[in-house]
Amino acid sequence: MYELAKNSQIVINWSEKVKNLDENIRREIGIEGENEAKHILIKVQTKSAESIEPAFIVSEDDTFLDLFVLSPQGSGITSTAVLKSNIQSVGVIGGVSAEKMDASEISEDAEYDDLGGLYQ
Repeated sequence: MYELAKNSQIVINWSEKVKNLDENIRREIGIEGENEAKHILIKVQTKSAESIEPAFIVSEDDTFLDLFVLSPQGSGITSTAVLKSNIQSVGVIGGVSAEKMDASEISEDAEYDDLGGLYQ
């Protein structure tokens, strides 16, 4: 029995974990119930030195976590798959609302370094 438990690998449902983290963060900062996030932006830390961010989960199975990674230059999305056994941690950066904003509400002087603005 011990050998079976020792050799078996626990499979984490990262999609569900990220959804729960997002709900907890929204509740803690007081925006619970407002515009549910369509995409939850995450940071994935693997066993390599560099993290994968910002990204959002597309799908997953028992082996792979499929992600869309946003380009740092802001022009493009890269599809990638991460071996789940290589994931050390996943953190929530923010949620992008499904609600469309009026263009007049967007300021050209907006601070894009402020990650708090990702929660809408």
